[in-house]
Amino acid sequence: MPIRTANETAERARALRAARTEALARRGLGRAEAGARRAYLVCACGAERYGLPLAEAAGVLPMRPCTPVPGAVPALLGLAAVSGRIVSVLDLARALGRPGPGAAPGGHLVALRTGTVPVALAVDRVIGVVEIDAEPASAGPEADPSHPPSGGMGAAAVSGYAPAGSEGGDFVVLDLPRLLRRALP
Repeated sequence: MPIRTANETAERARALRAARTEALARRGLGRAEAGARRAYLVCACGAERYGLPLAEAAGVLPMRPCTPVPGAVPALLGLAAVSGRIVSVLDLARALGRPGPGAAPGGHLVALRTGTVPVALAVDRVIGVVEIDAEPASAGPEADPSHPPSGGMGAAAVSGYAPAGSEGGDFVVLDLPRLLRRALP
């Protein structure tokens, strides 16, 4: 094995750093050319899949018992203690007016980053994080917010749709601020 001088070792290290920097720059350029990607936390409520903007999710926890609130809207399951805070727990399926028994006892809570009231969404299960290119497809003309089914919001809280060709399959993209404004008076 040849012995290298200090100058040769330093020069080799500089060349390796330059090659790595160039490779990282090319990788970043490829992502920029591919378009902006957005990350969503994909959850299931029954057979439906919903994507919540990942930036608005603070964490995922196992479902826990909730204390009911008298006179609350049907979508509000109640209050629960999450990380030492009292949090309002909304059943996502009920908030959207979907039929069914509500969140499963073995489901998950998705704690949200909200500015005022601490809120968590109850879902049947969290599927994972999915990144899609740019904007999801628009909700389309069939999304009529003036006629929500079963007294819920229906399509009023839908901001788009990620088609089946996207990573992780298809899902409906939700507009959380609109959902929370309507579900938590």
